Amino acid sequence: MKILCGCFLLWAVFVPDGCNGPTKVAPPVQTQSSPQVSQSTPSTADLIPTGLFEEDPRALEAWHRFAEGGRYRIARREDFQIPEAAMKEHGSDPFFTNKFAYVGGDFNRDGRQFDRAFIVVDTTTTRNEGFGLVVFNAPAGEKSLPAVHWVLKARDLSKSVLSAATDVLSLTEYYESGIQKVCNVRWDKKREEYSCEQSR
Repeated sequence: MKILCGCFLLWAVFVPDGCNGPTKVAPPVQTQSSPQVSQSTPSTADLIPTGLFEEDPRALEAWHRFAEGGRYRIARREDFQIPEAAMKEHGSDPFFTNKFAYVGGDFNRDGRQFDRAFIVVDTTTTRNEGFGLVVFNAPAGEKSLPAVHWVLKARDLSKSVLSAATDVLSLTEYYESGIQKVCNVRWDKKREEYSCEQSR
């Protein structure tokens, strides 16, 4: 009996008597879906290797012009899908383990250091072909900016490793089958452009 009385009292508290006239009911609280918060802007350390342009403000300016307000960024280790067997074989090779895919050297063989080569990612697309290879040639004059040259654009380079030895720039693609395809980047002085030639 006590249980029934308790239940009745609770019911009486929460259910208003219709004879007492209209009761003011608070309008339901409207819950607005929270807008998706964009990820915080990556720090400079996540976009550019530390010290890369530290003593070369002209190269930094050239990079910012090329990046088009963030459209392009330097590819990072996590952007690639190098086959596990290749990673195990070259686990101590910095070209495989470096955080950023870039190298330096005298790639156009004009005697001026420091040309820089980058694998870049187009941030406006999620397609596999969102990679590119670009070289910044060191300028001839102190007041000039490095000249930017596309070698490859809109390609799938997710299984490729960029490497260099002084003036030799190479791009090696690794396959799950164990096959490797090496592309050597050459500078054409007459045309003033780079090309990627498959090695035999």
